[in-house]
Order: sequence, then structure tokens, then C-alpha cells
Amino acid sequence: MSSPIVNISSSSTFFPNTQSCIVPNESPSTPSSYISLLDTSQSPDAPVLSLPQRSSLGWIHTFDTIRQWSTRTIKFTRQVLQERTGQCIRTQDTELEKNIEVFRETKRHYEQLLKEARQMSIHFAGILQTQRSLSQSFTELQRMTTTSIELTDQFARNGHCQKTLASNGDALLNSINIFVEALQTLVTKTMEDTLMTVKAYEKSRIEYDAYRYDYELVLSRNHTGGVTLSNSEEHIERQYYHFKDRYEKLKANLIVKIKLLDDNRTKVMQQQLILFHNAIANYFLSIQKQFNYEK
Repeated sequence: MSSPIVNISSSSTFFPNTQSCIVPNESPSTPSSYISLLDTSQSPDAPVLSLPQRSSLGWIHTFDTIRQWSTRTIKFTRQVLQERTGQCIRTQDTELEKNIEVFRETKRHYEQLLKEARQMSIHFAGILQTQRSLSQSFTELQRMTTTSIELTDQFARNGHCQKTLASNGDALLNSINIFVEALQTLVTKTMEDTLMTVKAYEKSRIEYDAYRYDYELVLSRNHTGGVTLSNSEEHIERQYYHFKDRYEKLKANLIVKIKLLDDNRTKVMQQQLILFHNAIANYFLSIQKQFNYEK
């Protein structure tokens, strides 16, 4: 099969009626037409391709990409089906898979914690708003009540109580929001990044096993020594080592990421839980001190 790229001495090969426009003081190797200027972007001596040739090269590249994608997809799907039906043995790392399962379970619990912390922030903000509205209502009723001094005093007392609760609640609400932001960063960024690495690792493991299956078939056919592999068999061997190397690199990367995630999660949550607990304790202690002082 002849190559689609050919050397063309001048642009007149495909444009016979086009005159060469060579400047007298320039080298003859300088592109002599508008078409050649377009086609020789790297060097003046590069081969000049016609429009049909460039279109043909584009189609060849597209078909080659589709062929490679189709081959990998078929192998990937075949491997998944064979694993589900028990027709092949998958590569396993018991300790790593256990750590992945623990990570997934931990992520689900932290997602639930984040959801509940957000709800707490929303509900508590609503309570503070209600307390301020209630305080204003008590104050208005205090001004309107002129017949009973005892009732006026109770309106004033309850209005001041609700205002105090709302004022002390602002600091607690701020601490709750800081806790929510820390959880959100941990779950949606740090843990999500590790999850993406887990998915890439699992995909690479399936691809590696798919090409390992083909390579083992090649070895079984050529079990005797000194047998020369065919071109297709050499391609399978290269693909096998390529995906094996990719799988091992992602595996090592995942082990490091899970370890760093555990260290970072422990450090961040220890700090945030202490701050969260102190904020709640200070909220109730400050309210208790103010009420005891008023008594």
C-alpha cells in the first residue's frame, strides 16, 4: 500500500496553469505559491500536500482513533462480563480493596454529617430570626399595655430574654457555618479527589486484566521456547506491559492518597470538633450567666 504522503517538487504538479512566483534574490527552495506557504509551516523543504491528500490524512487519523477506542472498549466490556460470570480471575490486592471499601463507607458517613450540619445551620438561623421577631412583638405589646404593670413587666422580661438568646446565638451560628465549610471542603474536594483516583485505579485494573488475558493466551500458544511472535502478538505484548505499568503507578498513587487523606481528615476533624464543642458550650454558659445575673 502506497503512502498517502508524497514529495512534490513544485505546486505546478496539481496546478499546471499556475505560474511560479520566485523572487530573484531568494533561494529556489522558498515556497513559490500561496498553497505551498500553507503546506510548509515547519520548513520550506517539507512535502506539499494537496487538499484531497490532507483530507485523506484526516480521515485516516480519525479511523485509527475510532479503531483504537473500539478495541479498548470491547476488551474492557469483555473483561467486566467475564468477571461477573466467573470466567476469569481478576487481579486482587486484598489490603488495598479493604482500604477502598473503608474509604467509601467513611465518605458516605461524612456526606450524611455534612447534610445534617447544613440542616442545623438553616434551622438555627430560622430560630434566631424567630427569636428576634418574638422579642419585637413582646416590646410592642409592652408599649401598648398600660392597664397592668405586672403584664408590662412580663412582656419586657420575655422580650429581653428572646433578644439575649438571639444575640448569643449569632456566635454559635457563625461557628456552625465554619464547621459546615470545613466539612464541605473535606467531602467535596479532598475526598472527591481521592474518589476520582479510586475510579481511575479500578478502570486501569480492568484494562490491565483484559490485556493480561490476551497476553496469557499468546503465551499458552507459544509455550515452547524460541518461538518468534507475530506482529499482532508483539502488539499484544506491548499493550500488556503498557497497561501493567499504568496499573501499578495508579495503585501506588492511590495507596499514598488514602494514607494522606486519613492523616488530613484526622487533623482537620480533631480541630473542628473541638471548636464546635466549645462554641455550643459557650453558648449555653453565656446564657446561663446572663440569666443568673438578672435574677
